[in-house]
Amino acid sequence: MSASIDIDLDAPGRQVGLVSIDSASVPICSFAHGDGPTLVLTAGVHGDEYEGQVALAELARELDVNDIRGRVIIMPMVNGPACRAGTRPTPVDGLNLNRAFPGKADGSFTSRLAHFIETELYARADYAADFHGGGAILHFLPATLFVVTGDAEGDQRRQDLAAAFGARYCMLFGAKTMGVEVGIESAMLRQKVIGIAGEYGGSAEISADALALCREGLRRLLTHLGIIATPAPELRQPELIDVRPDDCYVIAESEGVFEPLVRLGDAVRSGVPVARLHRPDRPDELPLSLPARCDGLVMARRSLAKSSPGDWLFIIGRPA
Repeated sequence: MSASIDIDLDAPGRQVGLVSIDSASVPICSFAHGDGPTLVLTAGVHGDEYEGQVALAELARELDVNDIRGRVIIMPMVNGPACRAGTRPTPVDGLNLNRAFPGKADGSFTSRLAHFIETELYARADYAADFHGGGAILHFLPATLFVVTGDAEGDQRRQDLAAAFGARYCMLFGAKTMGVEVGIESAMLRQKVIGIAGEYGGSAEISADALALCREGLRRLLTHLGIIATPAPELRQPELIDVRPDDCYVIAESEGVFEPLVRLGDAVRSGVPVARLHRPDRPDELPLSLPARCDGLVMARRSLAKSSPGDWLFIIGRPA
């Protein structure tokens, strides 16, 4: 088996336990009462992304099992070793959990963790939401996201879930955007789960606005799905932002110190400079100017000044 768990995910009531793989353990909480859908909530796939970890841990403390109809499974720091270390990859084996799906029952730690999430959590789920941020490297304009599959009914249900969450923006991903084909969203799709994810802040810090959005969004999801018996929130249709095309990404072409010329949320035009790369070690050399490659909205920027060839400096999404 990929992992052991010391609670029964199919039993009623409030349960708090551990998922164990070798000598590492990860907290898991289950709330089940009455008839209703199953919602799986995860954060901490990358250990340097914090808003979701805080919001899900709070929800696990505050949720009263007697107030729900259905089942809520929460893993607030799904990749425990990475969260404890504050790193993007898993320290145990150096792998990126969001590039490890579907995983293997007999693989390394990260592979077995991916296998557990897909075969034990999403196999039970009707709905899912996974919480991300830009980590230490990127900072995002807070936004939900979902994978556009071409299945009109499924895509609409994912968009409705994003609308229920209430973020102003929702990014549209494709089958391979940012590694989706081996990421947690691919596990949702294989298991026929209606799921969304989100990028809420970044820079390996807590943003008060992004954390507030996560807190409110969780409650809105629970009421939208009828898990909490309060009036369903009004659907706030988000501004859909397409980040699938290659020209959405402004990429460093050389070593240098990254100077951003635009801010998150700015509207930019193709061909207009959005960054400069400086070479302080070559004082006679002018900085390299990098233009936007498309018209759109600045959805993410690099957090670190020191940059290398191939690094993403900006993600500029196209309003859909």
